[in-house]
Amino acid sequence: MSNSDAAPRIDPTTVDYEQLYRGEELFPGVVVHRPPWDIGKPQPLLTALETAGHIRGEVLDIGCGPGDTAIHLAGLGYRVTGLDVAPTAIEQARQRAARRGVSVTFEVADAAILDGYDNRFDTVVSSALLHCLNPAQRRTHANALARAIKPGGRLIQFCFTPAEHTELYAPYPIPESELRTLFAPPIWTITTLRADRLETTVPTEQQSNLFAQTNFHPDRDEKGALLLPILVLEAQRI
Repeated sequence: MSNSDAAPRIDPTTVDYEQLYRGEELFPGVVVHRPPWDIGKPQPLLTALETAGHIRGEVLDIGCGPGDTAIHLAGLGYRVTGLDVAPTAIEQARQRAARRGVSVTFEVADAAILDGYDNRFDTVVSSALLHCLNPAQRRTHANALARAIKPGGRLIQFCFTPAEHTELYAPYPIPESELRTLFAPPIWTITTLRADRLETTVPTEQQSNLFAQTNFHPDRDEKGALLLPILVLEAQRI
């Protein structure tokens, strides 16, 4: 395989997510028409956790993207706020909520800051956000979450973790050891840290060809969407 056959390597810490959601060129020759996490519904992992009673009270969906998780939870009766750094993602989320006829507060915000949300939420859900931040941003983000979650509140977080062929879909996966450091006493206590799989969109032809060329055969669901290895973290704010 020549270098020209390989998929462009994208550093998630330098991505302009506003351009991404607008469907514009991120880098020369690189256009992503639909973010891989935009599966048109909440993550099945999240819906299972909600059914099992792991979500309560006022909820923050941080890095909400086009809002499907927040909309789903609002439809179940939760008071939900969805925050994202990209104004276009927030506008898409508002449009989807309006079509569904549910009330959600969607606002533009920086996940590493979260000014104005101190001591507000009982549950925070975070899907595929943490591995898009650089190490310094991850620490700042964890501190911001600690301010936003009420004492006794819960964080539910999904992030990519190192695995075979991870470099093909997650340039900056996060190991278990870093999560245990980020969410440690005296601020946090981890109640769950386990492996599972995250659903993403059906890969493009270019991606499928690259997977085949590198002997990567990821699990897929019945519709062909990828099921990629992640760590599921649940932590309680002390």
